[in-house]
Amino acid sequence: MPDKTGKTISLSYEKIESALDEYLEPALSTRRTSEAPARGLTTLPLKQQKFALHWTDVIRKSNAEMAYQFVSHIPFALKLMGLDGTHQWLLRAMDIYDKEGLYPGSAAFESIEQFAREYRLSHITVTLEQVRGVLETILCGLTGRNLKIEAGNRVFTDTETLYLPATINRFNEREKNYQLYKVTAIHLWAQTWFGTFKRPTPDSPHLSEIIGNFADNGRALKLFNLLETFRLNACLRRELPGLGRDMLELHAPPPAHDATWKTIISALEAPQATVIETLAATTQLYHRQLAWPDAFLYQGDFNLNAAELTIDQRIELEKSQLQTALTDLLTDELTDELMEASESQPENTGADLEANRDENGAAQLTLDGEPLFLPPDLDNLLSSMLQDFDNIPEHWLVAAGDGENYQEDNNKNKVEDVWRDTYHEEGAFLYDEWDFRRQTYRKNWCVLREMTTHPVYDDFSKNTLQRYVHLVGDIRKHFEALRGEDKILKAQPTGDNIDLDALVTAHTDMQTGVEMTDRLYTHRRKQERDLAVIFMVDVSGSTKGWINDAERESLILLCQALEMLGDQYAIYGFSGMTRNRCEVYKIKTFEQNYDKDVRARISGLRPQDYTRMGVTIRHLTRILNQVEEKTRILITLSDGKPDDYDGYRGDYGIEDTRQALLEARHTGIHPFCITIDTEASDYLPYMYGHASFIVVDEVRKLPLKVADIYRRLTT
Repeated sequence: MPDKTGKTISLSYEKIESALDEYLEPALSTRRTSEAPARGLTTLPLKQQKFALHWTDVIRKSNAEMAYQFVSHIPFALKLMGLDGTHQWLLRAMDIYDKEGLYPGSAAFESIEQFAREYRLSHITVTLEQVRGVLETILCGLTGRNLKIEAGNRVFTDTETLYLPATINRFNEREKNYQLYKVTAIHLWAQTWFGTFKRPTPDSPHLSEIIGNFADNGRALKLFNLLETFRLNACLRRELPGLGRDMLELHAPPPAHDATWKTIISALEAPQATVIETLAATTQLYHRQLAWPDAFLYQGDFNLNAAELTIDQRIELEKSQLQTALTDLLTDELTDELMEASESQPENTGADLEANRDENGAAQLTLDGEPLFLPPDLDNLLSSMLQDFDNIPEHWLVAAGDGENYQEDNNKNKVEDVWRDTYHEEGAFLYDEWDFRRQTYRKNWCVLREMTTHPVYDDFSKNTLQRYVHLVGDIRKHFEALRGEDKILKAQPTGDNIDLDALVTAHTDMQTGVEMTDRLYTHRRKQERDLAVIFMVDVSGSTKGWINDAERESLILLCQALEMLGDQYAIYGFSGMTRNRCEVYKIKTFEQNYDKDVRARISGLRPQDYTRMGVTIRHLTRILNQVEEKTRILITLSDGKPDDYDGYRGDYGIEDTRQALLEARHTGIHPFCITIDTEASDYLPYMYGHASFIVVDEVRKLPLKVADIYRRLTT
């Protein structure tokens, strides 16, 4: 604030201490006061003081101890980096706190000088968050299983996730640092595709067991890594010549002058070389006192324990998936004669099946030497298994027996333990969450899992249709008319009727000497409905009773109407408790038909826990963006505002939901909300926009409104 002379005066020690006493009260004790941090702030200009107090207030809402660490170190941070750099420093520390906890987060606040060095290099630094999308797109275009990308302290892959550094500033050019990211990621992919971890059979020893036979495991693994990099480089140069040039540009180690090394490298670069040759070369060179060539810049490490644990878990899962898939394949694809033969000799069901790769390297399943057509899921499954070992054992190629659904049993066990080790559990999705106070995302903050809705095979659907029999007829009439609408195309060269407007225009043109057009007809064409919609149904605990009944009735009536139109539609329920247990319930996917099972899942919908909306919107946006329809709509059916047990309520929940809706709109999705919350006008216009929601003022009217609202939304 300015004094009488107009000079800006900083905040006094007393005012700062009073504010800090309020903000830091949970972190203070008789041995610890706000005196030291308060005196540190008194030396700062007013703008920096206000900045420090504002962020202390923001951070203490996450953790008071983190706020104390922040305000204690901020004078030094401001001295080294100014406001912009200090802002980045505090966001980095809070990200670490979110992911790893209090002590790593506090250590990040203490590492000011290290961060300041990185900040000074920010003009050339490339972050993983900046390039993650590009790298994922590149990896998606490569052959093999889908790989996730995560930041890690070491560069390695566990065969399902690539762990890359959070930042790279090795070179003085941003483009070359991005290039290093790309080459490193693809090199880790190459380990999974070109067989670094591959074994002849599932019973063959893992790489760690082989390396364990050497007296100095560390030296042997380092040598193996270098030799395998030479082999993979040659594979990549053959398969991806452009990437080969990038590798040479980044780092071309000096050639080995020793004749033994030259011979071995030449053998490893041969097209037929496999990891077996790399292991043999490791054994050959391990005991020789020869100078090694330099390691490559893009060469990662190995975390054999992580990789082999992932492989073993995947093999067990894929084995059961394979046997279930073979049951479906033999049921659907074999001729009646083959099925009769397999039924008469069930113990030989898989005896004549063989899995291998064809001449193009694609997975192939043959029966009596004849290749079978593979559904996409089975094709992907076999491709994944043949990345882990050369041959699938014959006793695995046996369909699951009667009453044995290995996949369901396996999933059942996992569901019970799903949150025990959330961040690495098979099948869990990780999503960012928007923290409006920090004005940044909490990375991988929410853990979401798709759950199967328990079906209830009762008369709910039948009773609903009988209860609303008059409404059903009205809906059918409106939707049949909608389905039958024709579009009249004007000014056509041929058609059903004369286009009078075009004829008048043509006559005028002729009178003025302009050549008359021949496009004088109208043509009636069926209006095509190129749209897909997901219904996002709130099944939180607050929907208990009438609301839950009304939601389920609405879905029954809506499905009846949509079946007339032939629109692509899916239905998901959502609920959960805390960021670590967000759940969506699959009621009907786009691929599923509306049948008795879907009706049973609608009937089985029951109120669950809380209403964390942002993560669900992000997940369903992801699903909607995988369909090809031109118009994509996300309709939320809810009874109230965002809310969860761990503080996801009020402004925080509203802001995250709004941000998720903005993200959805950015991808071309149109969100809409139908709610029975009479106070919704206080927050829904801010979240959805004034024209993108409707309040149904009485729960009993909900089934009467939903179908009509959908009709108006899609015309």
